Amino acid sequence: MGSNGLRPTKPRLDLPRLLRSHRRVAIVLSGGGSLGATQVGMLQALFDAGVEPDMVVGTSVGAVNAAWIGAWPAREGADKLAEIWTGLRRDDVFPLGWTAAMGLLGRGKHLISNAALRGLLERHLPY
Repeated sequence: MGSNGLRPTKPRLDLPRLLRSHRRVAIVLSGGGSLGATQVGMLQALFDAGVEPDMVVGTSVGAVNAAWIGAWPAREGADKLAEIWTGLRRDDVFPLGWTAAMGLLGRGKHLISNAALRGLLERHLPY
């Protein structure tokens, strides 16, 4: 408790002041499968607010989104990424079939092949 008997308040993020400060801005995107789609909305909101990242990093699906935004760090890039996400279906990334069945039975090298994800990245990443 503070001297006035009230709990101290946390300082609020002052986005306009942060943007004027010329500090480096890093966006860090986590992993989590379908949470990658949520990250796109956050990226769009940040670009709308005038946040221009100096660096974008991520892990797992966040690394995929970071790779895209790193190549096209603007609202238009985030919009295109949203188009890609809304067009995806499970089989585009995790196709289930005999390979998965063999993997579950311990007769294959993997449960899900990375071929579909690799193809998706090769089609959409500009480098």
